[in-house]
Amino acid sequence: MQRRVQPTSEAVRAANRARVVDILRRSGSATRAELVSGTGLSRATVSSLVGELADRGLVSELPQPAADAPGRPPTRLALNRAAGLAIAVDVGVRHVAVAVGDLSRSVLAERWVSLPQGHSAERGTHIVMRSIETTLAEAEADRDQIVGAAISIAAPIAPDSGRFLVPGVLPGWNGSELAEQIGRTWGIPAAVENDANLGALGESVVAAPLGGDPHGQDLLYVKLASRVGLGIAFGSRSAFGSRIHRGHDGYAGELGHVTADPDGPACWCGRRGCLELYAGAEGMLARLAARGIRLGDVNELIRRAEAGDADVLAVIDDGTRRLARSLGALALVLNPSVITLGGELTALGPLLLDPVHAELAAVPFGAPVAVRTSTLGPRASLMGALALVLSESSRFTDQSSAPVAANPGRMTASAAAPSRSPHSPSPSSHQSL
Repeated sequence: MQRRVQPTSEAVRAANRARVVDILRRSGSATRAELVSGTGLSRATVSSLVGELADRGLVSELPQPAADAPGRPPTRLALNRAAGLAIAVDVGVRHVAVAVGDLSRSVLAERWVSLPQGHSAERGTHIVMRSIETTLAEAEADRDQIVGAAISIAAPIAPDSGRFLVPGVLPGWNGSELAEQIGRTWGIPAAVENDANLGALGESVVAAPLGGDPHGQDLLYVKLASRVGLGIAFGSRSAFGSRIHRGHDGYAGELGHVTADPDGPACWCGRRGCLELYAGAEGMLARLAARGIRLGDVNELIRRAEAGDADVLAVIDDGTRRLARSLGALALVLNPSVITLGGELTALGPLLLDPVHAELAAVPFGAPVAVRTSTLGPRASLMGALALVLSESSRFTDQSSAPVAANPGRMTASAAAPSRSPHSPSPSSHQSL
């Protein structure tokens, strides 16, 4: 009979400290009362653990906003850059973007590079690696501060390996090879994730922080760009943050390949009449070309729609109505509290939103589903990549578990700083995710 080994008091304390840190990572910030509620630990234990983390320079008090009501608002705590930094990469059809952030969800530096559609993976990978170097320098980041990297790619991703589940979506790119190269260069774990999944995570973090937006509990993020994608984030209002729903094999969210017309044209996936052939920008441009109307890109499509071009408006109207019906069916199956629309086609404004609002208003059960356009715009997937590293402490270990070093100083308030343009390649100040 084996003797049961009792954990030491230090092991128990380390586990409790990890619970406090995990909530701070997932929620971005929390009051002491929220930490007590979220961990189930006593107020005295939480206070002692927060004091220890502060002594090690890992936790800071956030600046207090002006109070609307009498009395001092409770102090919010957040992990600072000493606890660790994260790298985010977003590989799109026509861009590469890189950001560096800390565990309080402050974006320290960000860089965007435009690329032509169909750019080579070799050139794109070179730009990614140089952009990471530049962004880390702008953030004044030390190599040993980096806890991990997450890469957003516009393709279905195998959860276990990071490989593309559908070859040829981004010709030449290999998500797992890029992750291996980043991990090897900086000595960190690196993960690959679908862009719509990370868009959902980014939007849920921004839209529904702890105690925030009451509509942010279960969020669907619909990316409407060249193609149509869907990300699903559950549990946005939890103290433990949102969770991406990937499905059994990683195919959850392939909304673009729901059948919109069984007698429709053949899709590259092998099916017929897929939704993205009608509601994605590439599909709309192809349908217009079949009518003899050849437009250069999605921006010209939007300009022609704004100018009142009847043929363009007819194709857009057909596509958005098919999309709206699909979202109505999704609302019945998944019962989300909010559907967020992102991607370039959100520039269509009411042409897109009106049919979606009308369809969802007709859903017969439960409270009306809130519909909004993306808060983060083109940055949604990039910010979701940061959020993935910041929230998944089991995959990306921060400095709170490192051996205790000399006291770097007691807790201080973090300095607030002005925001920056997401597309500026120049060094910038910090902003919050």
